[in-house]
Amino acid sequence: MFSKITDKSAWYGPEEEKKTDWIYRLDKEDINEIENLTVKFISSKKKLTKLNKDDFYFENLGKKYLRKIDDELKNGRGFALIRGMPVNEWSREKIITAYMGLCSYFGNFRVQNKKGHLLGHVKDLGKDTTKDFTARVYETTYRQTFHSDRSDIVSLLCLNKAKKGGESLLVSSMTIFNKILENNPEYLPILFEPFPLDRRGEEGGNQKGYSMTPVYYEKNGKISSYFLRQYLESSTRFEGVTISDKQREALDIIDKYANDESLYMKMMFEPGDIQVIYNHTLFHDRMSYEDYEDKSKKRHLLRLWISAYEDRELSEKYIDRWGSIKIGERGGVYAEGLDLNIPLEAN
Repeated sequence: MFSKITDKSAWYGPEEEKKTDWIYRLDKEDINEIENLTVKFISSKKKLTKLNKDDFYFENLGKKYLRKIDDELKNGRGFALIRGMPVNEWSREKIITAYMGLCSYFGNFRVQNKKGHLLGHVKDLGKDTTKDFTARVYETTYRQTFHSDRSDIVSLLCLNKAKKGGESLLVSSMTIFNKILENNPEYLPILFEPFPLDRRGEEGGNQKGYSMTPVYYEKNGKISSYFLRQYLESSTRFEGVTISDKQREALDIIDKYANDESLYMKMMFEPGDIQVIYNHTLFHDRMSYEDYEDKSKKRHLLRLWISAYEDRELSEKYIDRWGSIKIGERGGVYAEGLDLNIPLEAN
């Protein structure tokens, strides 16, 4: 029934760490192109929430890097790092506009929470996810655990890095699939069936407080994945929701392989780095970190959730979690009447 995945999406972290071909460095000409388009957009007075790819036509950068990165995300290893955004030289408005303009090449932005945020701030706000079911791990200094986000692509721009720790971790969910196929094949059918996933207070319309979503699914011959262990476990707070022993064993196997040092890779961000990753073929994580006391130096990343253009079709089993599987319009948090906004600071 299942066969080994042999394309570039199945990789081993220690081997990728040794390579540099996933790093794309912006030179002066690249930055000038980004800046000129950014200044043009700001002077147009168009709302930032309305920004799209038509506002940022990258004549040079598109051919040089962006087209290749887009293909690498969907058909290759599933991640890239763009290095050199001048975050210490520009105003916050200019940085955010430039960042969104660059990422608009890959797709449409999706809402990240019920506050209507199209731009997220990954920063410690002193939250406690064990006591507050509406809190998110990105609002803490905790280790995140390997997971997927509810979008085709997730992008992060580093403004400030931590005093110590906070490394980004990536692992190929396709390599994990291959490991399970090789060593624990009896669990694969379980992982292709829906699991309960807590919405953490972000349900909308007639949605229940949890969705039913499988870890792996297949469509048109492509295997895709979605994993969020913490929300899987917290879904049992709802009446009548249970996770069977076999399901939990299957999740334990996913966790075991994800946290295997021979499978995952580490990536340390520097200010000005933009990480772009493809949620369908890898899981990501973040190490815990120690932050600076000085508020102006605290670890701070900007985040975008992106529904990709010309992307793979997804299983109908996605709909309960994502609200839609329509290419270019899927993912994000659904709620009627949201006031879309782009906060300049974490709140």
